[in-house]
Amino acid sequence: MMTKHTGRITGPLDRKAAILEQSKEGLMADCERYKEQLRRMERALRLAELDAGMSVAVERGKMEMVECIIEHSLRLWNENIIEPHKSGKPANSADKIDWLIRTPAYANWHWLEPYTHNGQTAWCGFAQAYAFRAAGLKAHIVEKVLPSCYRLKKWAKENDRFVDVDEMRPGDIVLVDSNGDGKANHITLCWAVDDRKVDGGSGWWTDEFSSAYIDHETQPGVRKYIHGDFLTLEGNAKGLLPDGRIVEGYVARTRPLEQVTHVIRFQEADYE
Repeated sequence: MMTKHTGRITGPLDRKAAILEQSKEGLMADCERYKEQLRRMERALRLAELDAGMSVAVERGKMEMVECIIEHSLRLWNENIIEPHKSGKPANSADKIDWLIRTPAYANWHWLEPYTHNGQTAWCGFAQAYAFRAAGLKAHIVEKVLPSCYRLKKWAKENDRFVDVDEMRPGDIVLVDSNGDGKANHITLCWAVDDRKVDGGSGWWTDEFSSAYIDHETQPGVRKYIHGDFLTLEGNAKGLLPDGRIVEGYVARTRPLEQVTHVIRFQEADYE
């Protein structure tokens, strides 16, 4: 017996289509949540491995390298690392600086004597090892290239890793001449650039940005450190801690573009 066509078949199909569309949207939302959870788990695992001094073998997924470098550099800044006195007293952050220099998970210069006092080792390059290794920069670059101005320049020239000063951006390694002799003698990380100096932008050092770290009313002495052209995170230098204290250690500060000798940007091939 043939069934009479009632013309109502499109109703159920429309409802099914709507249900499927909602399911699709829900699945896509779940997928994004799972991706974010995975990124967080990868990041947490990498931090745990680094803190335990283990080798880093976790894939970065789609986490931006620059984001990872800045995040870990800020994490280090918040450790309030202060250079120990030349006499060794007070010791301040000698153990933490030694950890950056000699731990196998970072620069791995384990053959050096334990760090105990200011001036023992120029550790500005070692200070960058923590964040760049966490971001997946290859171990041999972190160990053999990153700690030395000379090796950084030589390696960057041989591998075409220099960028123009006016193209500097956050996450770049910036070699500076802090003595005024025209030669690179210090290794810094670019945290932010005053874009008014490079492309006619509006500038980065706004009251809102600086006030997140400095109370300008109670700490007016810090102003001389925030009038440069680019903001750095750097070790073995004098500058600001997160609470606004001016110390020698791992600090934030600004520098003029005139001090820049080379800007180095690692490429994806340099990462694991």
